[in-house]
Amino acid sequence: MTSEPQPAKSNAVYVYDGTFDGFLTVIFDIYSLKREPVQIVSRQLWQPGFFETPIHIITDAIKSERVWNGIVTRSNKQVTRMFYLVFASELPGVEMTLYGYLEKLFADTTGAYYKNMLDDHSFELYRISRKVSHEIQRFHGFVRFQETSDGLFFAAIEPDHDIVSLLAPHFARRFGNQPWVIYDRRRDKGIFYKKPEIHEITLSDKQFNTITGDILHNVKSEDEDLYRSLWKAYYKAINIPERKNTRLMLRLLPRRYWKYLPEKQ
Repeated sequence: MTSEPQPAKSNAVYVYDGTFDGFLTVIFDIYSLKREPVQIVSRQLWQPGFFETPIHIITDAIKSERVWNGIVTRSNKQVTRMFYLVFASELPGVEMTLYGYLEKLFADTTGAYYKNMLDDHSFELYRISRKVSHEIQRFHGFVRFQETSDGLFFAAIEPDHDIVSLLAPHFARRFGNQPWVIYDRRRDKGIFYKKPEIHEITLSDKQFNTITGDILHNVKSEDEDLYRSLWKAYYKAINIPERKNTRLMLRLLPRRYWKYLPEKQ
């Protein structure tokens, strides 16, 4: 019995558009071309090297879906969510970490590899996904909406990971009848919700301060300043100076998130 041919060792660098579908297309083409990558990198981060062969991948929805179906078939819902969270981490080299996991997943003939959390690649996915999940949970409590004059709620955020779309289900449940936008300033994209639809958006005309995230005065609701004052008053009222624990506060509420919280300004 002959084994399936393995991707040849090479100096191939796969360059893609940075999207999840683009990454899955890369995986499809790696197996099609049988050229093992030394690097998988988004177009925004790629820097040409002398001793590499760049392979520019065009995102293909059909190829992407075939790879995703393969992952779903060989694992379960927990693993597929973990896989996406790891991609959303945007950590350096995360694409090669995911590729290493998929090599083992697709090569497994027992159908049980995805259950082995002691495997190095499985544990690394678990570790990274925990970090991303933790940030999602934090932002469930850290998002502060501002009301515009036309009744839209707007919030600016700047998370470490690409989680803005992953926040949508929570806030759609919490503010089901209220149109809102959560906008990731670092990645210049956001999500817009108006029942029952959620859309990913990019704002070309930014009606908010691009440094502080505050909506501009001419589009601000008349009551918005009052709401912000109430936030500060509430924070002051529940604060007990005698029980101040700065170390604990910084662990639960890192300083890098403060600039979007009215109670900390």
